[in-house]
Amino acid sequence: MPLRVVVDRNVYISTLIGGEVGKLRPRLFSESVRLVISERLLAEIADVGSRSHLVRYFNAAQLQKFLDLLRDAGEFTEDPSSSTAISRDAEDDYLLALAKAAKADVLLTGDKDLLVLGKHGRTRIMNARSFAKEFLSGK
Repeated sequence: MPLRVVVDRNVYISTLIGGEVGKLRPRLFSESVRLVISERLLAEIADVGSRSHLVRYFNAAQLQKFLDLLRDAGEFTEDPSSSTAISRDAEDDYLLALAKAAKADVLLTGDKDLLVLGKHGRTRIMNARSFAKEFLSGK
C-alpha cells in the first residue's frame, strides 16, 4: 500500500530547483508514494513558483508541466475548512487539515512551525532528509 504524503509547497519548489531535495522528485512520483494534493496547494505552488527570483531555476513552462504532473499523479482531496488554530503560523494550518482529511501518513515540509509539532493526529511531520532516510533509502 503506498505511503500517503502531503508535500508542502516549498518542498515542491525545492524539487524543481534541484539540489538535495531535488533528488526526492523521482521517488515522490513512484508507486510507493501517493501524493495528496488540493486546489489550494496547487494554487500556492503556482504562486510561489511564478516569483521572479525563481526564473533562473525554472521557467513558466516547466512550472506548468510540473503542476500538470501533480494534477495527473496526485490524489485530490477537497480543501478542508479549518477554523481551529493548530500551529504557530495559522497560514500553515490548512496543510494540517488537509493531511487529516486525507488520512496522510506523512506531511513533508521544511517549515519549522510545522516540524516542531512532530505529529498531527496519525500524520507524522517530517523534513525531506528524515523522510528520504526512513522511507526511500534502499528502494
